[in-house]
Amino acid sequence: MKTKISWISFLLFASLTFVASGNPNIIFILVDDLGPDWVGSYGSEHLTPHVDRLAASGVRFETAWTSPICTPTRVMMLTGKYPGRTGWTEHYDVPRWGGAGLIPENFPTWPQQLRRAGYTTAIAGKWQINDLRAEPDILARHGFERHCVWPGVEEGNPPSAHRYWDAYLQTDGKRRTHTGHYGPDVTQRFALEFIRENRAWRFLLYYPMISVHAPNELTPLNRSNPPHGEAALYAGSVTYMDRQVGELLDELDHLGLAKNTLVIFAGDNGSSTGGTHAGRAVAAGKGRTIERGVHVPLIVRAPGVSGGWATPALADFSDLYPTLLDFAGINRLPGEPLDGRSWAPLLKKDPAYLPRSWIYAQRDLSRTVRDHRFKLDTEGGFFEIAIDPDQKTPVVPSRDPSTRAAHSALVAALASIPAQAPTPPFPGYSPDRMRALAEPGQSGKK
Repeated sequence: MKTKISWISFLLFASLTFVASGNPNIIFILVDDLGPDWVGSYGSEHLTPHVDRLAASGVRFETAWTSPICTPTRVMMLTGKYPGRTGWTEHYDVPRWGGAGLIPENFPTWPQQLRRAGYTTAIAGKWQINDLRAEPDILARHGFERHCVWPGVEEGNPPSAHRYWDAYLQTDGKRRTHTGHYGPDVTQRFALEFIRENRAWRFLLYYPMISVHAPNELTPLNRSNPPHGEAALYAGSVTYMDRQVGELLDELDHLGLAKNTLVIFAGDNGSSTGGTHAGRAVAAGKGRTIERGVHVPLIVRAPGVSGGWATPALADFSDLYPTLLDFAGINRLPGEPLDGRSWAPLLKKDPAYLPRSWIYAQRDLSRTVRDHRFKLDTEGGFFEIAIDPDQKTPVVPSRDPSTRAAHSALVAALASIPAQAPTPPFPGYSPDRMRALAEPGQSGKK
């Protein structure tokens, strides 16, 4: 008995030493349809005290870009490649419209790399870029050992349309309707339990939240006093999301994991409901490659990084892949081309850090690129975005030598990125078909 107790004590000591001396745990929170105009630390009038608490202890990116709509953003983020290199240039609901979805053997993802490096991995929230019925092992192939996800609206499966109340979720391969339960609460419980169960090991929790995508419903906080109108329902969802972020941060503090956990918080595209910024109303931007459609909140709290500051450095979602590998101490796959650039040297204030000179976003045939001052669109628009964020006054490229030089550099940047991969990842693909499938009338089901 004494030998057994000694051996258990040794394993516990070894696991705690492994955590203390190893690379950090990773939690990546991705909120659906949330722009900076709904986050207090970005100047919104809407209160988000818990996200703001994360910003106060982390680094807030002032200029972070994504695609302006769901699935292209997520594929870019997971693969580190721009949409034109993967074929995911438009929104595409694989469970509803068919096709192979994102093929991990063709496009490696960072969850795969982290799992191979010894991280315990899980996803909680929304997937949607594969049909989980057709490929029951697909989440494992993408690198996740455990999961609790809303699979997206599935063709021929009406219950799958429910993501909020009476949510239809799949947990570790088992699917059911959670009658009487609020979907974000179910995924939150899974996330918290995963953290508790793996506190002695390195873990990755990818948390692409179900919230705050329309059609929003009442939350457990406002159900007894219902607000009226879609905007009020959206606001209630943002408030509930913020509360859940606070619960995660509190749990990390309670377990003593905060100092060894990398926490990233971001939105996946511009807001679907207009908010406020610096005292002025901001219209919804989701779906358009205008600035408010591609500009998202991005906050990073990293071990060993002093927080409480904002950076003007340019960032886009292709950067997530190399950043996470850097923090995890993992080398890239041999010969693996990535569009992104790691933020780790920036956050650690490494003097050797080379900042990005431009960032990129795309939806369908609409592509855009910007530097710190100017934004160039494939439609021909050229704007001094630093002083004209609503893109109301086009700039003449030949206005002065510095403007002319910036325009030429952005033209070259845009030309360096393919508009569309030659072999899209699902059969029957065409930009016209995707545009037809993603008509505004169907957008509420994405």
